[in-house]
Amino acid sequence: MFAAARAHVSSWRWRMGVGTLFAVGASFVLDSFAVGFGWFLAVAVSNGFDAMLGQSYLETRGQSERRTSGAMFVWGCAFSIAIFSAMTLYLAAYGGGPGRVLSALMAASALVSVMLFLFQAPGFMLITAAPATLCLLAMAFMPFQPGPADALMGAIGAACGAAGFFAYVIRAALYNGRMVTGLKEAHRQAKERALESEAKRAEAEEANRAKSEFLAVMTHELRTPLNAVIGYAEIINEDLVAEGRTELADDANKITGSARHLLGLIDQILNLSSIDAGQESLAPRDLDVRKLIEDAVNAVQDDARANGNRVSLRVSAGADRAYTDGAKLSVCLSALLSNAVKFTSNGLIAVTADCEVVDGRDCLSISVSDTGVGIAGADLARVFMPFTQLDSSSTRAAGGMGLGLSIAQRIAVALGGELKVVSELGSGSTFTLVVPSRLHATDAVRAAA
Repeated sequence: MFAAARAHVSSWRWRMGVGTLFAVGASFVLDSFAVGFGWFLAVAVSNGFDAMLGQSYLETRGQSERRTSGAMFVWGCAFSIAIFSAMTLYLAAYGGGPGRVLSALMAASALVSVMLFLFQAPGFMLITAAPATLCLLAMAFMPFQPGPADALMGAIGAACGAAGFFAYVIRAALYNGRMVTGLKEAHRQAKERALESEAKRAEAEEANRAKSEFLAVMTHELRTPLNAVIGYAEIINEDLVAEGRTELADDANKITGSARHLLGLIDQILNLSSIDAGQESLAPRDLDVRKLIEDAVNAVQDDARANGNRVSLRVSAGADRAYTDGAKLSVCLSALLSNAVKFTSNGLIAVTADCEVVDGRDCLSISVSDTGVGIAGADLARVFMPFTQLDSSSTRAAGGMGLGLSIAQRIAVALGGELKVVSELGSGSTFTLVVPSRLHATDAVRAAA
């Protein structure tokens, strides 16, 4: 109602001018200057009164005071409209034919005024439009009698009513035109902002793809000399062992271990950038799940023993075969095992593979549980974020860039499944990979979407 009050107050002079025109018309129709002047005074007082109440409502700040002043404003508007309606009925009853015409134009002008200035408050608009509507309905039941004015005076009075009515209509047309223009301009600006946002999003995606393609190329180029370093270090190690020079052989072995660690980090960046660049394609095949898990466990067995960990493996009878992308499943499982080994000391790492039905489909469920440091509940939401480590002290002790779990989660989605985690700080964690036992093309499409 605030906007309606502001419009009502700002239109006070306009409504007073048109009311004066109607008062002049009434003096001609009733052939009485005194009646017209009395009508002018009544309109001036009532319009000034509700404008004053409206200004008070606009300037009030307190909640309770605002409700009180709002009620007074509504009452003032109803009072001025009641006076206007009473004059309309008086003209219809005693003004003859010209009086009926003038009263009908006045009632119609009141309706236009209500819709023009108070449309932003529908409830208020209905209340203030009711008197004018009732006047129009009552005119049909009022007995007709000749008016006191002659034909010329009646015509002048009716012309004044027509001028006031058309003034409201023209103002309403201009106002609606400005409103439509404003809406079109707002729609145009919104459309431009949407197009600009879409263009910026496309630029950001293109920049992200370019970055990922650059990383993919760079990491691929880094692997070639690094593999050569590993190869030569292994040859040197074998020669030194054969010569019995164990201290130098240990140094060569450290070179090999560091180079392999660096190669693993490069492989993680390569996997992440390939996924971001959309270069990952699925190659499903029949898969021996037990052998795949055993190979992944053997790859981390030395690191597990170095931390004093035991690794157990259990594959249920129905979970030993699957049709999916073995290479990607192996990368995902290796990331989970590597994470468990890094954050578990003198504990147990249990790997289990089972079959379960999810949404009516047969799925392969591989769980990696550990008795390590665990994850706080508040940190679970950040587990799969790339380049994120939850504990800086653990990061320094265990190493890594915080990419393994992020890559595993993205690969799980690419395989049409999901990666879940359950953990408690100080009690270990359980990561569960659930993927369809048989990968179909629709799974790849759904994952891409």
